[in-house]
Amino acid sequence: MTQEPEPKPKLSIEEQITDIVLKTIKTGGIAGGGIGAVWQLFIVSDIPKAIASAVIGAGISYGAALLQPIHEGNKKRSKDLGESLNQGIEQLGENVTASWRSLGFTEKYLKCQEWDCHEDNVVGMREEDDLPVNSPLLREVFVPLELSADSLTRDYEFRDRTEACEQLQIWQLLERVREDNRLRQIAIRAWGGYGKSTLLKHLAYIYSRQEYCKGSYKKYKVPTLIPFLLILGGCWKEITKENPPNLPELLTDYHIGRLTKIKPLDPVPNNWALNILRRGDALVMFDGFDEVPPAERAKLSNWLSDEMRQYPESVFILTSRPTAYTEDYIAKRPTASFWIQDFNPEQRKQFVEQWYLCQERYARGGRNTPDVEAKAKEKAQKLLEQIDARPELKDLAGNALLLNMMARFHRDNKQGAELPQRKVELYQGICELQLGRRASARGVFLVLNSINQRQEVLQFVALEMMCGGTKSFVEQDLSIILEDFEKEGFKQIPKDELLDYIKTALQKIDPDVSAQEFLKQSEDVSELLVKKDGYTHDVYQFAHLSFQEFLAACELVWLREEGEKLLYKCLSISAWQDVILFYGAMVNPTKLIQEALNQKHNDLAYLIYKQFEKRLNLSIPDQKALEKVKRSVTKSRYLKLEENLKSKKWYEADQETQRLLITSVGKDLGQLFSDKDLKEFPCDELLAINHLWIEYSNGLYGFSVQKDIYVECGGILDFSLPSSETWDKFCDRVAWKNEGKWVEYDKAFLAKNNLMCVKGYLPMSGKDGRRGDGDFFARIAACEQ
Repeated sequence: MTQEPEPKPKLSIEEQITDIVLKTIKTGGIAGGGIGAVWQLFIVSDIPKAIASAVIGAGISYGAALLQPIHEGNKKRSKDLGESLNQGIEQLGENVTASWRSLGFTEKYLKCQEWDCHEDNVVGMREEDDLPVNSPLLREVFVPLELSADSLTRDYEFRDRTEACEQLQIWQLLERVREDNRLRQIAIRAWGGYGKSTLLKHLAYIYSRQEYCKGSYKKYKVPTLIPFLLILGGCWKEITKENPPNLPELLTDYHIGRLTKIKPLDPVPNNWALNILRRGDALVMFDGFDEVPPAERAKLSNWLSDEMRQYPESVFILTSRPTAYTEDYIAKRPTASFWIQDFNPEQRKQFVEQWYLCQERYARGGRNTPDVEAKAKEKAQKLLEQIDARPELKDLAGNALLLNMMARFHRDNKQGAELPQRKVELYQGICELQLGRRASARGVFLVLNSINQRQEVLQFVALEMMCGGTKSFVEQDLSIILEDFEKEGFKQIPKDELLDYIKTALQKIDPDVSAQEFLKQSEDVSELLVKKDGYTHDVYQFAHLSFQEFLAACELVWLREEGEKLLYKCLSISAWQDVILFYGAMVNPTKLIQEALNQKHNDLAYLIYKQFEKRLNLSIPDQKALEKVKRSVTKSRYLKLEENLKSKKWYEADQETQRLLITSVGKDLGQLFSDKDLKEFPCDELLAINHLWIEYSNGLYGFSVQKDIYVECGGILDFSLPSSETWDKFCDRVAWKNEGKWVEYDKAFLAKNNLMCVKGYLPMSGKDGRRGDGDFFARIAACEQ
């Protein structure tokens, strides 16, 4: 006979209150979803009955007195309850302290690393109860990013041909490190706002919480690793000084030293970081190679390469914007390279729905009931419908940061206001929100009289930072600008210099306003300027580099001729490209395009032109200007290809073709074409490239030549994947394969092999950036109709 357990003794009212508070604090306190949990604990206890009895007996409510005795008529009872609660909290504090002390050093480190990266800090917005927009935690809104392999890396194929276009997630790569050592060193590239930093924060967070072996992550079977997230923008000076630390020293002294500001840690055990690295248990993430000043990148790349080679069993990930990595990472590069892909429709939907659910839940005290979910889904759907209905917004929504900004703009503007048409207008809308409407919602009085005046100050600061603090309009002083820019960079600025710039800007607007007060409000209220951690002195930067670039472009427009003159001097600086594009979006850019062509910056001229071409509702004069500049841009764009073809430099011509094709769809060398890219490839560009190949090879080479051979081999021009038999037959016909194996392709091969007798051999640029698989043939067939 089973014996029933002895019933537990009933807790007193005081004990029940203490128990609820302790449970609440143990689960993270009353924040976010905690309110709902507290209420559930409350209503199932005997406390409501006790309160009701007290209310009936006294004729008034003493609910507030439970936490702080304030009512004289029930002072004794409230005091007893308050003391019971206080004792419970003190006991909890002692238990938490004892629990923390009982953890080993590694466990304490992981907690600090977790706390350092658990927030989704975007556009400088923090959670505020009285604002229409709150900042969710990273785990609440994170959407897995899709990665594609670098098509220029030898043996880059991590899947066979039928799977080559399937996108990879970072967890799939980590799962394979045991079998593929190349994946122990990974470079991840993307332009600003695509989520490079967010991806690394996500990895650090999941590994710190040891969730990599639980839930949805369990299926990947990734190795057990200890994460170290290093922001290069904050530690480059340590690495590039005369006697730099090695990696274990950097992790021990700099990284852990920075984390101790979150919560003090015990002294680091001897050789703790070194042993983790040697065992291959470390996941070291270096975020933002592009955030390092250009003059220091070569030295930094050598240090990174040397340290990664020292610990071949550990895993390293480096992120960067493309140009900085391509031009300035001169050392041996990581052995695997990937790109972050645009958000696809499903990712876009997932992010917007998760984001709106967080907003609605926070707005209702953490309640996560069906009605809240329904309201969130309704609002998310309105935003998604607006994006889907407007092609210009679809293009922007592929960027994670811009999609986040769209969501914030949409929620802040009631009744589902129309989103801005262009990227530059979206940035302006967010600036107005941060510099005006945000403060109004909080009832905060801001210095200066208008949004425009506040923005003018930040514009001045942004341009000074882009110029390294030496803004000059005299030609002979250009070298000073570039020298300071190269040495010191442009993203971070010491507090004293920042205050000087703010004071200078305020002198022109309102000299009575304190620069210190303006900075404080820019940091605490508008949050467009943020203080960076990890420095021995106060260092600031804009909430995101793209805001600095946008505001600098606004200042250049405001300066008129002086701004234009300065901009022309900086066309050769790769880090200024986004400033130039923002500027081109604010003005009629025909003069800027012509100047770029005059300086032989043909690719930049092309980017500005394509941006101009996408503008909606162009005026008649603008349309005429666009048509006039088109001829010049087109001629310059194909000049190098035509010269190579004329000189029979077939390898160089094929490489240039590859570059032209990928940049035609707004991507960089090494990225892959998507199905959408191929189906919507600009016909005028594809036909122009094809025409040059046919003309200078006397009909031997060209996409249309390859298309005819492909059809003869059984290929169907419908963008479908050909059968293996059809594809192998085609590859044999054009000499891409020999007896079923790919033929080596490089400059030396073309020099020693006479392939002028093989019809259709070139160009080899296709879907994977090197060889086609029928898609270009289908597209050119459609364009020829």
